[in-house]
Amino acid sequence: MQQEQKDLLQALYEEYQGVFRLMAFKDGLPECEVDDIIQDTFCSFMRSYRKKALKWNDSQRKGALMKIFENRCIDYFRRLTRKGETSIDAEDPLMEYHILQYQMGHDICDTLIHREELKRIRECILEMRPKLSQVAVLYMIEGRSVEEVCEILNISSPTCRMRISRIRKYLKKELIKMGQFP
Repeated sequence: MQQEQKDLLQALYEEYQGVFRLMAFKDGLPECEVDDIIQDTFCSFMRSYRKKALKWNDSQRKGALMKIFENRCIDYFRRLTRKGETSIDAEDPLMEYHILQYQMGHDICDTLIHREELKRIRECILEMRPKLSQVAVLYMIEGRSVEEVCEILNISSPTCRMRISRIRKYLKKELIKMGQFP
């Protein structure tokens, strides 16, 4: 039984360590930490799934290993943020980017692009006639229901729905001009 587990560990290590190494460098882990994180991944896998892993198929093993590796990378960045080591290292300029990405929970570039898109949409709304921009702010930005918008602006439901339709058409046209809408 132990020999089977050792053989499985050796086979898994040979198959996945290269992939993990590439992923680690892509994620911005320092070279000196990569081997430790990979080794910890396989050790943790065998500690947790020693008996189950022999019965699993390849995709189940791969899924468990990937999840453990991902968690080890997250733990590494989490430790850095606790220590306050968020400055750029001259040898690894991507480190600060990856730490900030971890703290934000998603890609910083996507966040910045999203903010720019929202800024353009707000500018379009401000350029609308006041009757339309009031509905746009209440309905689309504040997320109020049609009934609430009707009550606040003292308009009928069909009028509100018509304005919402016009706003959508206007925004779509403007976003197409800006290249933001397919």
